[in-house]
Amino acid sequence: MINSLFSQFTPDTLIFLPLQILASFIAILWLIILYPTNFFSGHITYIWNQIRLEALKLIFQNVKNKSAPWISSLSAIFFLILSINLLGLFPYTFSITSHVSFTYSIAIPLWLSVNILGFYLAFNSRLSHLVPQGTPPFLIPFMVWIETLSLFAQPLALGLRLAANLTAGHLLLFLFSSAAWVLSNNLILSSITIVILILIFILEIGVACIQAYVFTSLINFYLDQNI
Repeated sequence: MINSLFSQFTPDTLIFLPLQILASFIAILWLIILYPTNFFSGHITYIWNQIRLEALKLIFQNVKNKSAPWISSLSAIFFLILSINLLGLFPYTFSITSHVSFTYSIAIPLWLSVNILGFYLAFNSRLSHLVPQGTPPFLIPFMVWIETLSLFAQPLALGLRLAANLTAGHLLLFLFSSAAWVLSNNLILSSITIVILILIFILEIGVACIQAYVFTSLINFYLDQNI
């Protein structure tokens, strides 16, 4: 009776090694890949550097000269979100980017700093964006309200997009993995479920990369609009 009561606290193991230790090792290994040393060099470091350079070229291909000093900060944000998204796909790990408390803590300060900088550098130009050119006079009050609402909706959509996409993907992985376990007695149905699960997992890897790219690209776009 005692064993069945406390068995839920017993960690799952793989070859007598707790999976939590394996998950921690993967996180440490990821840091070694991000910050290569002389001990960790060779083809893997070369491949990682090529991926990093190509990703930065893709994100900042249309960057303006005035926003160039922000490239290093935006690159750090990109690789931070990318690392968290990918690490969240490993077993016994948790992706904090699936919670709006984390995504909004990044999105709102970045959006606010970009807009404060824009109003500080070009106050009249930023106000003129609230009224598109050629707007009839009787529509100006409505356009000001609409543009203001759309401005304040930017950080909300920015943080919610990242959290919602990752949450939906993790929910699908959980449902199909649970279904594969429940249907393990039926070889045909479990095989089909496992194949679908693998395809969804591959899709989630792409979603993790794309969402980090979209988040950083939108911040870069807002920056280009303001300076």
